[in-house]
Amino acid sequence: MSFFVVTVSILLLVHGAVSTEEELRAHPFTDVTLSCHFSFVEDTENLEFSWEREDIREEYEVEDDKEYYRFYRYYDFFEVFSKLVYHFHNNTEQLEDQNSLYEGRVSVDRDEISEGTLSLLLRNVDFLDEAVYKCSAVTPDGRGESRIKLIVEDSEMPQVQFAKVDDEDVATCMSKGWYLAPNVTWLDRAERDLSNHSTVEVLEEQMNGFYRVFSVLKFPVKLNEKYVCYITETDVNNQPFRIIRKYPKRKYPHTYDYY
Repeated sequence: MSFFVVTVSILLLVHGAVSTEEELRAHPFTDVTLSCHFSFVEDTENLEFSWEREDIREEYEVEDDKEYYRFYRYYDFFEVFSKLVYHFHNNTEQLEDQNSLYEGRVSVDRDEISEGTLSLLLRNVDFLDEAVYKCSAVTPDGRGESRIKLIVEDSEMPQVQFAKVDDEDVATCMSKGWYLAPNVTWLDRAERDLSNHSTVEVLEEQMNGFYRVFSVLKFPVKLNEKYVCYITETDVNNQPFRIIRKYPKRKYPHTYDYY
């Protein structure tokens, strides 16, 4: 079974209460490294740092300016249960209050702490892991904070490559994510659906029934044409849980009117 490790680096200044946020996208069943670095961290003595999750809440204005949408990505039970993902204090891990969702799935490389790196490895990513992750550190020499927004995707547009099959030009694509019921759609530059001219094969399968796919487009392929391969999850039980709520336009700045 293959895993894919994605790394995002965040650098913060000495003594900075500076907060930054990056966005990271990953697929289910991959491993993700959430990285943050503080220049004031030199060793584990007198160091306290933690990783916590926060709900993703985003607001989008609509074009007519008469109303707006607030887009939520979160799970209600995180309002009740611990948001702690990882905690380090007194030169050791302190995981008594860790959310059970992350038990046995997260770790920090202690050999890298002396270099100021407090990277968190999150294994076997799931849709429930979609959140903003906050890394906070405190030492006698400074304090800092960084955030990474993790989006767990149920679709992808993998790179399209050209190949030859039986002396015929074809286009191919391969999924990085794992799916229960993937649907592969092929489009050309004019956005015509060419999917009926393609085949889909299982590339790799897990014990739990999830698998990666490999698709070949056998439509008379032109090497100077642009083709798009779009893979989506069709199993509704294997999709992220997100809520979109609609509210009227704000009458006053920083205030909200609700239906």
